[in-house]
Amino acid sequence: MRVGMQGKIVLMYSLLILFAMQLSGVYLVRSLENYYLQNYTSSQTAKGELLVSFIRRYLMEEDDQGEHLSAMIAEFGGGTPPTETMILDRYGRLLAGPDQRDHAMLGGRIIQDDILLALSGNKVEAVRIDPETGGRHYHLVMPVKNEGSVVGVVFMKGSLEHIYLILREIKFFLITGWSIALGIAVIIGFLLTRTITQPIKEVTSRAAAMAGGDFSQHIDVRSNDEISELGQMFNFLTGRLQQTLGEISAEKTKVEAILNYMTDGIVALNHQGTVIHLNPAARAILEGYGSQVEVGLPGQLVLADLFAAEGLAGLLQSDRSVTHEVSLGATGEKTYQIHFAPFRESGEQQGMLVVLHDVTRERVFSRMQQEFVANVSHELRTPLTTVKNYVETLLNGAQENPETRGRFLQVLERETERMVKLVKDLLVLSQMDCQDIDWVQRKIDLPALVQSVLEQVDFDARGRNLQIKAALPHEVVTVSGDIDKIRQVLLNLMDNAIKFTPPGGEITVTVSAEDGEAQVSVLDTGFGIPEEDVERVFERFYRVDKTRSRGSGGTGLGLSIARQIIEAHGGTIYLRSILNQGTEVSFCLPR
Repeated sequence: MRVGMQGKIVLMYSLLILFAMQLSGVYLVRSLENYYLQNYTSSQTAKGELLVSFIRRYLMEEDDQGEHLSAMIAEFGGGTPPTETMILDRYGRLLAGPDQRDHAMLGGRIIQDDILLALSGNKVEAVRIDPETGGRHYHLVMPVKNEGSVVGVVFMKGSLEHIYLILREIKFFLITGWSIALGIAVIIGFLLTRTITQPIKEVTSRAAAMAGGDFSQHIDVRSNDEISELGQMFNFLTGRLQQTLGEISAEKTKVEAILNYMTDGIVALNHQGTVIHLNPAARAILEGYGSQVEVGLPGQLVLADLFAAEGLAGLLQSDRSVTHEVSLGATGEKTYQIHFAPFRESGEQQGMLVVLHDVTRERVFSRMQQEFVANVSHELRTPLTTVKNYVETLLNGAQENPETRGRFLQVLERETERMVKLVKDLLVLSQMDCQDIDWVQRKIDLPALVQSVLEQVDFDARGRNLQIKAALPHEVVTVSGDIDKIRQVLLNLMDNAIKFTPPGGEITVTVSAEDGEAQVSVLDTGFGIPEEDVERVFERFYRVDKTRSRGSGGTGLGLSIARQIIEAHGGTIYLRSILNQGTEVSFCLPR
């Protein structure tokens, strides 16, 4: 239950009064208790001392002690409340006592700690609680001395209940008075605090109206105190707020105009990750990829096509600017640079601004340039280093030896041919990438073309002790395409088969036609390709065994060129291989 300011003030005020009453009451009751006890003990001590002085001479006599002592006790034991008095001799024997105990215990010894202390010459005063009745009693035990020796003991026991009865009555009167005073104080507190809380409630209601959009609120100031100053400041705040909101509205209009005409997509999220604004460019970009784009949706839903849920949650909660690039579309044809910039107010993060910048063209050009420079540099480095070393060796005197000179020149020729082949392959790939090739389309007799290529590579195969077999159909199998480019594909496949098949191996070329397609397969019994490399052999400059490939003069571009040529003709090319058993490369073309 909510406690208002008025209740809190009254509660604190009442607790303070109650505390003061309790403190003063405890002090008063303690003082009265000490006063009554001190008076009672003083009275009992005086009685005891007087009794001791009267009975001293009787204790020295042996005759008629009991009668005189009993009379003395009856005389001193009166009063309200009565005092229980006993007189004992020097041996602790009861000489006289209360009426109810005269005959039962007279002459008997009473052994108690207090009496033993008194027989040794000590005066004992103590307040005891009766274990049976729970009542409090005052015990006074005084020795009776004669010339320094103890001749008897006076034992006096008086009830203190009359004192505590008076104290309880006093406590009752105090509690009753406190309750009445506290009730009056609470009523006065409510009346007093009302004069403070009522103006505050009025300010609160006006502020609530302002929160609802009504800024015409005004408070009438009726006094000249702190509450009136609060009302004046409220009126001043209202005027300043209206002025500030007008300025903010004007700035908001300017910002919205700028955002609406920006080519970059802008998505604004609040600190809870909910979309609070997006411009037309962002809507067009996100809707183009099937995203749900509406103000009020969670940012993780709107940007789901750009990032995984886990990564996006971390980016949206980041307190620093972060930039990421993502590729969208089935083939990644669009690349966006996405900036996550938190915006703050008074040093605290209020949300996140997401900027979508299309960098597709820049990244395509940059990637092409980087790949070209990296790959060409990588491929040319080895032959150029070889050429440089052999030329330096020749210049340093090796040219004087005809045999060495001839061998070195053969190496230089081989490396030069390798570089020329690399440059030609790069030129072909560059033309294909730029679609700058003039395709000469005509009908091609595929078995005849395959037979022509086999005759062309037969010399190289025989030189490596390889056997080439051809399984060609008797009927004519024709396809439409550029015969020179298809020949280049066949030469690349045969070249790879010859290079990577050990001496004594076998290469089988098969041509078949079915279901409107013509298929050519080149199967060798060479080294084969590991399973993890099969998917990557069509990448540019990719080699399974780089040392062996370079040693055989390969550029790593043959299969890449073959794939682009076949796909440009509307066909497909694929590879199957088993390590140390052989490789089969096949391509299909529409008939």
